Amino acid sequence: MKQLVIDIGNTRNRAAVFYQEEMLDFFDFEELSIDYFSTLKSKYQIDKTLICSVSGKDLSEFEGENDILVLNPSTKLPFQNSYLSPLTLGADRKALVSAALQFKPNKNCLVIDAGTCVTYDFIEKSGNYLGGSISPGLQMRLKAMNYFTGKLPLPEWNGVGELIGNDTNSCLKSGAFWGLIGEIEYFINEYEANFDGIEVLFTGGDSEVLSIHLKRPLFVVPHLIMFGLNKILNFNVKKGV
Repeated sequence: MKQLVIDIGNTRNRAAVFYQEEMLDFFDFEELSIDYFSTLKSKYQIDKTLICSVSGKDLSEFEGENDILVLNPSTKLPFQNSYLSPLTLGADRKALVSAALQFKPNKNCLVIDAGTCVTYDFIEKSGNYLGGSISPGLQMRLKAMNYFTGKLPLPEWNGVGELIGNDTNSCLKSGAFWGLIGEIEYFINEYEANFDGIEVLFTGGDSEVLSIHLKRPLFVVPHLIMFGLNKILNFNVKKGV
């Protein structure tokens, strides 16, 4: 049985085709419509689909179909959710935590997603999700310093910032980059001090450039969110949803 998972994001739309837990194809697309969905379903011979949106896109036209699951606050999840405001837990974070169950089962796992924001999500080896943290991503840090000041420019990000900046642009990039490196190191150290046998999953658009400067081996997984969405879909299929 082939499955399709679709992620409607704030800056990009992504889709992936799976057979069981194996990703067969991954691609970006511009706009989701019934016609485009029908084309994908026919092309890949899709049996089941999960659609989620963190952008607030109206997905009502896809609801009510037997072969489509729209991820919402009532969707069954493959982990115990101890988040105190479960209705506000983002679809992306639900997917990332679900992916940890596939890649690091029965492990205390910290999942870090370095994208527009940087999210930290922790699930215990028992399968109990506790929560985590959210902080600004690289580009957001640079844009915030430009927006909330009268004179600081918005430098073009073109790679790793030097440790010691020698002009305003390079100082801004140094602070944004190495400040985030220090933040990530701090969070990992604190989780390791409080929980045994921590495993770290790292993903997101900035994960590769960040990971090579962290002082520890990390399990970097591109498109981790898609694996998590597929995990949620598989869980619901088994439950007969």
